[in-house]
Amino acid sequence: MKIQESYFKLDQVPGLWRSTVGLERESLRVNHDGNISKHLHSPDWGTRKQQPYIQTDFAESQLELITPPTVSISELQDWLSSFHQIVATTNEENGDLLWPFSTPVIIPENTEDIKIAQLEKIEEYNYRAFLAELYGKHVQLISGIHYNFQINPDIEHDSFEAQSDYDDELQFNNKIYMHLARNYFRYRWLLTYLIGASPFVAPNYATNLYGKPHAERMRSIRQSRYGYQNKESVVMNYDSLEDFVTSIEDAIDSGALSLEKELYRDVRLRGGANTRELLDKGISYLEFRNIDLNPYHPHGIDDETIALVRLFLITLLFIPDVKYDTEIVKGTKMNYATSEADALDAPMDMDEAKWLVTAMREVADQLSNTDNVSSIVDKVEASLEDPSLTLAGRIVEEATDYDSFLEMGLRLAKEHQEVYLDKPYLLHGFENLELSTQDVLKEAIKTGIKVRIIDGEENVIELSFQGQTEYVKSANMTRLDSLISYFLMENKVATKVLLDDAGLKVPSGTSFSNIEDAKAYYTSLPDKAIVVKPKNTNYGLGITIFRGKPGEEDYIDALNFAYKEDHTVLVEEYIEGTELRFYIQDNQTMAIVERRPAHVIGDGVSTIGELIDEVNKNPLRGRDHKAPLTIIEKGEIETLQLKNYGYTFDSIPEDGKTVYLRENSNVSTGGVSIDRTDDTHEGYKKIAEKASQLLEANFCGVDIIIEDYTKEPTQDNYGIIEANFNPMIAIHRFPGEGTPRLLGKAMLNQLFPDVYNRG
Repeated sequence: MKIQESYFKLDQVPGLWRSTVGLERESLRVNHDGNISKHLHSPDWGTRKQQPYIQTDFAESQLELITPPTVSISELQDWLSSFHQIVATTNEENGDLLWPFSTPVIIPENTEDIKIAQLEKIEEYNYRAFLAELYGKHVQLISGIHYNFQINPDIEHDSFEAQSDYDDELQFNNKIYMHLARNYFRYRWLLTYLIGASPFVAPNYATNLYGKPHAERMRSIRQSRYGYQNKESVVMNYDSLEDFVTSIEDAIDSGALSLEKELYRDVRLRGGANTRELLDKGISYLEFRNIDLNPYHPHGIDDETIALVRLFLITLLFIPDVKYDTEIVKGTKMNYATSEADALDAPMDMDEAKWLVTAMREVADQLSNTDNVSSIVDKVEASLEDPSLTLAGRIVEEATDYDSFLEMGLRLAKEHQEVYLDKPYLLHGFENLELSTQDVLKEAIKTGIKVRIIDGEENVIELSFQGQTEYVKSANMTRLDSLISYFLMENKVATKVLLDDAGLKVPSGTSFSNIEDAKAYYTSLPDKAIVVKPKNTNYGLGITIFRGKPGEEDYIDALNFAYKEDHTVLVEEYIEGTELRFYIQDNQTMAIVERRPAHVIGDGVSTIGELIDEVNKNPLRGRDHKAPLTIIEKGEIETLQLKNYGYTFDSIPEDGKTVYLRENSNVSTGGVSIDRTDDTHEGYKKIAEKASQLLEANFCGVDIIIEDYTKEPTQDNYGIIEANFNPMIAIHRFPGEGTPRLLGKAMLNQLFPDVYNRG
């Protein structure tokens, strides 16, 4: 076909492809038998009044997961991954699943058992009660995907500047969106053919307006007359925005509609508090509401469908405007016919289908196969010839009747639940961030704080709530700590001086800015355990501990390790005892863990290298601070440590023998954390809190070696070895043993004092 370049030129297609998309995924919560869940919408998901991501739809058991708008398909899926994981964690506790189909599989015979969403605003509850009375509760249980589409405003502006027919850009903008809406109404039947996916519904399903479905099996019951449909007397005029505004206001004035949002149409015009505002403010985006859930995908929609709909919408901008409402009526009839046909029926108008696909191909050719659009068009063409390749076709070949539909839905729901719950210590979709930042994001999303990733590589995020905005780096670097506080904690010499001046016990030692001076100090080393470490370090990098006076060669190796991390190195006494990390926030001890160094336990058969390989199979171990435990390495430091004990990686330790690979106990170098918050004497908590106050720190990790942490402190039975800004919270949230401590939640509660007390 010949593309029509009325509003845009074909060479603008790559820019149009960068139009933003937001998704709303609806889904019923059901139990493991398929019955609608009786559990209330969980307070774990924040209050519905303020939550931007996890909402309730019509029924109390009906979730709506809402992504922010974005250009990237992968980012949309990232958001959905996080929402589904958060929801599934609570669902698992309640014995609930997310039903993967748009249509409910089991509906209670007593409609009183279908609980309307228990919303905070009484007017919202009353509106849903009205819908239940007029349309029936059964209809309101139907779920799907809402696809929000905003044309790239930069491309729209460029097109306005390049034309001469319109003097007002707002009018130009509205013309484009009305063109898109009309064409969508006319040709949406093709999408229904391709991705309709609700062939069955509960046998007792019925609507108040249109009764029971006339056939047991259809391509899409949701999009048929038996889905979301108003009374036939509700007629809208889409000839222009002005005509539409007049028609919807007339419908409300006449009582045909109670509110504007009661209009069940496959396209909604968005951009104002009401449609009349659109005349002054302009249409911001369109909401397309007729996409069935894809039961095969855990999120209800796959990348290919997101791209297909985007391609279809952009194509509609390049084909002739249907102009008149009579064409919209024709499109509605074609969509009903397509929806109510059998899933294996051929397209109702093959010529029109091929005409549309040819246009889609011309548009796709401008994209150099971005997001695999060329292969998507190939699949569309194949589906026209073979209906079994459509989404509904795939479903009915597997689920041939209601019973197999129920069985299929429950199986997929359980499989999806496993996906949602995999690696629970990660925030799904945001695994590229370090683990502590993921934990903060998870808590923020749960409670309804808006999140934006500023720089993923640097773990910089923006958090917003009720007009307040905060910037956070690496989970707990915030405005609450001053820059000098960071410098003091980063500089181990400065830390020791300040703590020592205040009468707190710190290890004795000296610092060297010149490696030759440090080497020469070997002859002055005491005949006891020592630590060699960089002045400024984090994650335990460059630290070597000797249990006794080391050989000179080993001492020099340790210096070289340390100087790789900083130009100044400390040589200190090593204090014997148990090392505890105290997590301090706002002068309070929030959590304490014992950190045991990286180690393996012999079995009398395996080499140390083989034992390390076995330990590293633990699914909680990973790299780059993205797992609760860190992979144990076989590097220079580990080699040196084994040498001190007379081992190599090929040594076979006796059964039950513990072999330490590191002396420093950082989890980031392979150690294990054990929660000791409730076991540690209060006196040591006071010591850690005093250290944090001296360093003027809001967030602080204080590392203390203690002879016996259950007994009262004395001047000689402990030693503060260092204090750390940006202390890792993941070792407390996911300890190897003991009670998890929700430090991400505590951090958010300090930044946003009202966030957990909103009423």
